[in-house]
Amino acid sequence: MADHGIASHLTPPDPALFFSKNDPGDPRMGDLVTRDATSIPPAARVAIIGVPQDIGVERNGGRVGAAGAPEQIRRWLYRLTPYDIETSRMIPDGFVVDIGNIDCVGELEQIHERLSAVVADVCASGLVPIVLGGGHDITYATITGAARAHGPLGAINLDAHLDVRPPEPARNSGTPFRMLIDEGSLVAGAFIEYGIQSFANAASHAAWLVEKGGRIITLEEIRARGFAKMLATAWQIATSNAERIYGSLDIDGVRAADAPGVSAAMPDGFSAEELFAAARQLGRRTATVGLDVVEVNPLFDRDGITAKLAAHAVLRFIAGVAER
Repeated sequence: MADHGIASHLTPPDPALFFSKNDPGDPRMGDLVTRDATSIPPAARVAIIGVPQDIGVERNGGRVGAAGAPEQIRRWLYRLTPYDIETSRMIPDGFVVDIGNIDCVGELEQIHERLSAVVADVCASGLVPIVLGGGHDITYATITGAARAHGPLGAINLDAHLDVRPPEPARNSGTPFRMLIDEGSLVAGAFIEYGIQSFANAASHAAWLVEKGGRIITLEEIRARGFAKMLATAWQIATSNAERIYGSLDIDGVRAADAPGVSAAMPDGFSAEELFAAARQLGRRTATVGLDVVEVNPLFDRDGITAKLAAHAVLRFIAGVAER
């Protein structure tokens, strides 16, 4: 990467997270991921960034614990094998680089500034960032950073919640998309809220988003018309209004049976199968310039099932990028 002082914003991931069976015939992702942010191999296409904080969740009145998610997602991700049986492809050695965690000392606004700078540098270097939250507030910084490199973006947000609250008195996990639209980093007409649920959002927030030109696709509409069909519709709308798209996977949009360990659990939502399909499709699209995975909360998880779910979604996105 073209380091413009971003190394000072990062701390290395724990080496113990990089699992290995020490068996050349059974490699794991922990064997293949590059860990040195200052020496990116030519084969690298994806950069993993952790943001271990939940300040925005606490500000929004949610249950804290998401600060532990990047470590737990990595723990399971790096145990997985690089073999994609669906395509008979292997994730190449050095295809993924883990550049570490954002320094999360200080106020949320300072953390966002660091994250935005790192994402901008990653994108400018031709890599696709995968950002592990943390609360959904991180999406404000990730899209702001990606927009510095690519210009204003469209976005598809898989979520139960709109997250367009006004930042009053301060930004939080419920405010990212309103701030992004107001500041111009996110093109409202290319923004799709996918999987939004009834009785989980304020009418005034929905009205504001629709007035701005955003599109809400509800969970009920997806159930009636089909997940794959509606995801294709979401993609068509987004790419009709913006050249480049950012993906956000809020894991509290997944039903609690499949994702119990989140900041705001929902009894209904996407299945694990649907989440994986969306992650793979977003990865395959050359217009997709980044992804974040947010709101995993290990304090409320059971047997690591939610962190494992997030890890599998991340690897399917990576596999999609490898197919480009």
